[in-house]
Amino acid sequence: MKRLTNEEVIIELKNFKTYKMNNDQKREIENELNLLPYNKKSHRVFHIYKTLLSMIVLLFLLVSVSYFAINQPDGKAVKYTTGSGLFLHGDETFQIKKKDDFVLKKNKDGSVVFTADGVEVGGIEALTDDEKLKSIQSQNTFINEELEGYRYAGTFILDHQKTMKVTQILHYYFNSPHSKLNYHVYFHTPFFNEETAAELAHSFKIYNKGKLLQGSEENWQLSTEFATSTFEVLLGEKDKIGIAGPSFIAGKTDKFLWHFFGGTNEVSTLTRGDFKIIATNRESGEQERVLVQNSRMVWSYEFIKGSPLTPIEETGSIHSIPTNMKFSKPGVYRLDTFFGGKRFGSVVVEVK
Repeated sequence: MKRLTNEEVIIELKNFKTYKMNNDQKREIENELNLLPYNKKSHRVFHIYKTLLSMIVLLFLLVSVSYFAINQPDGKAVKYTTGSGLFLHGDETFQIKKKDDFVLKKNKDGSVVFTADGVEVGGIEALTDDEKLKSIQSQNTFINEELEGYRYAGTFILDHQKTMKVTQILHYYFNSPHSKLNYHVYFHTPFFNEETAAELAHSFKIYNKGKLLQGSEENWQLSTEFATSTFEVLLGEKDKIGIAGPSFIAGKTDKFLWHFFGGTNEVSTLTRGDFKIIATNRESGEQERVLVQNSRMVWSYEFIKGSPLTPIEETGSIHSIPTNMKFSKPGVYRLDTFFGGKRFGSVVVEVK
């Protein structure tokens, strides 16, 4: 085909036949278009569905944000609900103190696993009596004893494992005072030791419909005064534990002297290591530091394991420890004492 020059293209365009519509033809086409059916109902339904879809998306975003905010750890404690689909007592919830060195992950069955660097280091599960028995039977039990000084009655078991990742497992079985569930709280060593495990186990709480359950074994009767052999008056339990000092005033730091009594068994406890006090407020159930050291609130005073005891002949005690203590607010407190993670005894006091 011969290629046209620019001049020839211009001539061809000028000679190209064109068509134009007159006004009557335009009006006729417009009338035909107006006669076409217009489905207003479909248009309205589309807008309704569009609005409804927007509302659903917005509601989903609000629920997601709320769920995320509610389930963020507050740095103190994380609360989980037991699996109501698995257990008949789904109205119970449990809580334990949150630490920064491990993560709490909730499973679908309501149990919780503690992980550190992706490795399981402990957890919590609610068990029936039969499940608790099977759990205990599967362990290499080294120590099996009743719990003392904890919010709920139960059993402590030291389980020898000696695997590549776990040396021992510290098992705490807490009996719910409301249901027939046994809450199994366990910690793997060496990630946890007896002291850190005991601290967390002491923070374990059970709620029923949002109300904190007090343990049936908890003793909140105020300690009474007793006289020593030299007629010095102490507050506590005679021949076991006593404290001497001024009245307990909230917000004020005062000096107190602790006295411990007993024989060979008590000596083995008193020489285990650090002296610790866990103060539990009866009304709130919260646990707090009351020991003061260098103007700081601390959980414990450091002592080397096997350190010699400091008896006071005048009172007949086999060991004594001077302390500075301060309480945050008025109320009734139970002061549980520990040496190297093992409980010795408690004193219940009223703070004005």
